[in-house]
Amino acid sequence: MDFKTFQLQNGTKIKYLQRENIPIVYVSVLIPVSVLDESKPSVAYLTAHMLTHGTQRLTARQIEEEIDFLAISIEKNITHDYTMLTLSTTKRHLNEALNLFLDILMHPSFPEDELKKEISILEKSLKQMEEDPSFIAHKTFLKQLFGQHPYGRPIEGEPEKLKDITRQDIVSFYENLYKPDGMIFSVVGDIKEDELKELINKPIAQWNGNRKERNLNPPVFSKRTEPKKIFIKRDDLTQSTIVLGFEGISRKDPDFYAVSVMNYILGGGGLTSRLAKYIREEHGLAYSIYSTFKPYLLPGSFYVEVKTKAENTDNVVGMIVNELKKMRENGVTEEELKEAKAFLIGSFPLRIDTMKKISEFLPVIEFYNLGDDYIKKYPEYIEKITAKDIKKVADRLLNSSSYILVIVAPSNAAK
Repeated sequence: MDFKTFQLQNGTKIKYLQRENIPIVYVSVLIPVSVLDESKPSVAYLTAHMLTHGTQRLTARQIEEEIDFLAISIEKNITHDYTMLTLSTTKRHLNEALNLFLDILMHPSFPEDELKKEISILEKSLKQMEEDPSFIAHKTFLKQLFGQHPYGRPIEGEPEKLKDITRQDIVSFYENLYKPDGMIFSVVGDIKEDELKELINKPIAQWNGNRKERNLNPPVFSKRTEPKKIFIKRDDLTQSTIVLGFEGISRKDPDFYAVSVMNYILGGGGLTSRLAKYIREEHGLAYSIYSTFKPYLLPGSFYVEVKTKAENTDNVVGMIVNELKKMRENGVTEEELKEAKAFLIGSFPLRIDTMKKISEFLPVIEFYNLGDDYIKKYPEYIEKITAKDIKKVADRLLNSSSYILVIVAPSNAAK
């Protein structure tokens, strides 16, 4: 993938890849702002969503009409580490679409009435989410794991705190942090390099300002000498939702690739993983079960989630803990290692098999400093992992004696 990277004097980076097979262009911009930068919950989420609700020259309605007229889309993705906007447009409307996209990014007006509407929509959405056992279990787990750290709350915030948010909170957040310094653009599609420079360099290069330093204090994890167990009673349910987990790693951690392989073998590999084979297939005790890890800019989490009949709760928890112990004590077989590597390497191209995926992938590579050769080197990183490496990370991460356990279930699941 022969992409190019341009660095502008104002600190903005632009990654560019020409693809002429379809007359479509994708433009993504990664903005290094997230929950890590909030003074109040929901502010990062609301700021991103308010960008399309009015600019200095257009109302929210006019923006909607222009998006419809040009047949384009502008998507927003807010993560725990960054915010990303992605524009998709036909080559025919590229000029007008890009002007609108940059107007939204550079000149938002944050109208008071539109903010009230957005807060109302978010409040209803959060209250609906609070009914979902999986959401409740994850929210409780993250709160226990991260405490007051921003990673310990949902990106969307909490419904009871929305009333505290003012327009000035949104304006200040934008003015302090939405600066060209540190932004990473990517342009992928049917556009030549000279066209790109004509269209995107000039307006962005004239945009100046340095962002406020980010709050990158790592989470302080509480030391546990025994499992921390939390039971949330929901008698309207017939099954248990279980989240069992512990501290994870950051995306820049040298053990990232070893953890990726270990996780695939343990529970990330679908029906071929140990947890699914043992608990779901052999014993029929789970509707769904998987393990995953969330590697952020700062250390994240590693957890197992499972849904099972209420009466099977304790048995399933015991089986999960037993599998964690086996991974720590015995490691993995060469056959498991071979299959995991083959899948991870073989499936990697699916992450970048469309122009849209590429446009959103390139800024992330830059953001986490993975290197412009990351796509080429990823198979090498996975291939070099050994059974010894997995034994080391299992011993480091899989805390089988002092995990955090959250169960959302009817009363009869508690013992």
